[in-house]
Amino acid sequence: MEKKEPIKISLKTSIILILIFIGIIGIMYGFISYNNQGQNNVSGVGNQGGDYVPGSSDDFSLEFLKMENNKKNTIYSPLSIKYALNLLNEGANGNTKTQIEKVIKNLKLTPYKNIDNVLSFANGVYIRDSYSKDVKSDYINSVKNKYNAEIKYDQFKNASNINKWIEEKTFGKIKNMISDNIVTNPNTKMILLNALAIDMEWETPFEREGTSSKEFNLADGNKMNAATVFLETTSKSISYYKDSDITSIQMDLKKYDNTELEFIAIMPEKNLDDYVKKTTIKDINKILENSKKASDAGTKVIIRIPRFSFNYELKLKEDLVKLGIEDAFDRQKADFTNMTDDIQGLYVSDALHNANIDFSEKGIKAAAATAMVMLAKASRPTKEPIRIEIDKPFLCMIKDKNTDEVWFVGTVYEPSLWEE
Repeated sequence: MEKKEPIKISLKTSIILILIFIGIIGIMYGFISYNNQGQNNVSGVGNQGGDYVPGSSDDFSLEFLKMENNKKNTIYSPLSIKYALNLLNEGANGNTKTQIEKVIKNLKLTPYKNIDNVLSFANGVYIRDSYSKDVKSDYINSVKNKYNAEIKYDQFKNASNINKWIEEKTFGKIKNMISDNIVTNPNTKMILLNALAIDMEWETPFEREGTSSKEFNLADGNKMNAATVFLETTSKSISYYKDSDITSIQMDLKKYDNTELEFIAIMPEKNLDDYVKKTTIKDINKILENSKKASDAGTKVIIRIPRFSFNYELKLKEDLVKLGIEDAFDRQKADFTNMTDDIQGLYVSDALHNANIDFSEKGIKAAAATAMVMLAKASRPTKEPIRIEIDKPFLCMIKDKNTDEVWFVGTVYEPSLWEE
């Protein structure tokens, strides 16, 4: 029998065959992956990602909501907090700075220009006037140049001037945020501030005559009658998403100059408390990416959502410590040597954040303010005050200071009664 010659394959042919094989595997993998994704709805993808891990820079905006997830109305401004932390970071050094930067290192800071009666955005540094010589000029120049911060020198006799600044920058929405006892404390040397506010109208407003009472299901299983706004629309400024787990809407506010904001509402069909614990910014972005414009729905979209208006005070100091910013609040460990030449040094005694929101047929009004209260680490020794109390019969005299001529002299044994 004649032996067959073995088939010889050139190197070039072998490479081509390998590449074809790899290509076929890639196509099959992509097809399987696509089918698997198609079987999962958007909201399911987020919940499969596991529990939320604090500290992710992408999820900074949700950090405080997760920490204060107490089944009650909550509102705060991550933007305001970011700016206040950056004002603080400019003066920090050593491990204090390291801890702050672990939280803010990848956060984008968007600058905003004020728009009369529509958008207000401001940073400020209030300095006790007697402490002004101890604040480094490099710090002052840095916060002015980077954050357009207003530098104010104040006697700190009370909180009036600081509260007026906050009220003005928040369109009058946040009043008396700082208490007098914080400012009059002789160890309070500086207060770092951010304040912002919006008063914007909807691109497509709700129909005022459509507002009515509608049943709203509370988390505890009870129901209430809520003032609910109504809109029937095919507007391209409104988008929606709905599956078995999630219902959401996106609504554009009017464009003012180059600023465009939108409102987003996401309602899980099950427990909001659990949803807040598990969801991430990526999950939310996925919902938004898969939302459909009302103009593309092929029919009218009917929207009903309750009006709401409330205030909230964030436990900011407690939350920042949980995020890992610990040394800044520690009298012994705080290092703000990039802020002050004072040998005593400074630490953050408190971090405050107040916010409010008003959602109506016309639009949204919202405001927030953040304050970092800087105290001297140790108080300078002070003498016991001298007290002069005239509480017994006394002699009195009136005389000319220049000539020593005595004009009147007398004694008082029985002063006037209060009733008199």
